[in-house]
Amino acid sequence: MLTWLAHLAISLGFGLALQANPELPEAPWFFAPDWANNLAHWDVQWEVTIAEQGYGPDFQPQTSAKFPLLALTARLLAQLSGLSIPAALFALNKLGTLAGLWAVWALADDLYGRSAANRAVGYMAFPPTGTAYVYWMSYPEPLFLAQWTLAFLFVARRQDARAGLMAILAVWTRPQGALLVAALGLAILADERRLSARLVQRALAVCLPPALALAAWLAHISALTGIPFSPYVAQAESGRALAWPWERVLRRAAWMIENPDAIWPGHWLEAWQLTLIGLGLAALLVLWRRGRVPGALAAFTLLGVALPLATRILAIGRFSALTWLPVVPALLIPARWRALDWALWALGAGLALWVLVGINTAPLVTLYVP
Repeated sequence: MLTWLAHLAISLGFGLALQANPELPEAPWFFAPDWANNLAHWDVQWEVTIAEQGYGPDFQPQTSAKFPLLALTARLLAQLSGLSIPAALFALNKLGTLAGLWAVWALADDLYGRSAANRAVGYMAFPPTGTAYVYWMSYPEPLFLAQWTLAFLFVARRQDARAGLMAILAVWTRPQGALLVAALGLAILADERRLSARLVQRALAVCLPPALALAAWLAHISALTGIPFSPYVAQAESGRALAWPWERVLRRAAWMIENPDAIWPGHWLEAWQLTLIGLGLAALLVLWRRGRVPGALAAFTLLGVALPLATRILAIGRFSALTWLPVVPALLIPARWRALDWALWALGAGLALWVLVGINTAPLVTLYVP
């Protein structure tokens, strides 16, 4: 709860600070400079557009690439409560953050015990990659965090109907929801350990409803936009130019070596994130081989990182925060090294604050893609 209150205080403090200084917001094309709109920049602006105008017929690629649950729930909340759309997005983000961090704690508690669960929440809330800004701006990531962690938790507790419901919500929230369906199937297979009628029954109960829900959404938005598999390929510069995940890393490293004068702080942050992600994935595989991380969680994490790299999406740190990867340090660092925990959390919070200010205020340009 204290972690969630810290996120809430940072969000409101930053939004109100920009509202009190309307000359500071980064770009005039977003929205009016009140506190809620100041937390609805970048990708969140498309959520506002969807909530206010829908997807079509005059869609834009960035809009058709967004999944509907956050935007349409914000529209419903605004209609019922009288809140503005940005304020409704803010409220849903904070509810998702609270639910997501609790679900991380519950899942880690089941897997590793209470002490490790407390530390896991710290690393998920303030990852050293600097991606905590997704909890401060009104992004859909916290909702997805709550959905996929609860789905894994319910499968582990054999509450399959609840797991299927969470998976349905997940496939309507983020593109990684498709990966979740496969990962939950692996979790059920590992739990049952042999082919049986019970395994088939559980797999159908958990995996079939979200698969049908995703197929229905893909068919609807693709028909509306005229782009097959529109949510995944609508942004031509990222969705339609597939490559092996490691190619992007090598290209970025080569570019930084060849163009040292063109490097901005945002490029260094991206390099830092890619380095941590590489080391974290290697450690995750070792932990999996030693039985410390379930295979389904490891597979979901690996695919959740590989997908954006393969599609050349720039916000790789943000995508890695939607997996089990941020929890890895809690499994590697001895519990008695509490000072190191606090140092890494402070580093993560500091980098996230730097990103928050850098991408949303005109005086500081970092060239970091959120």
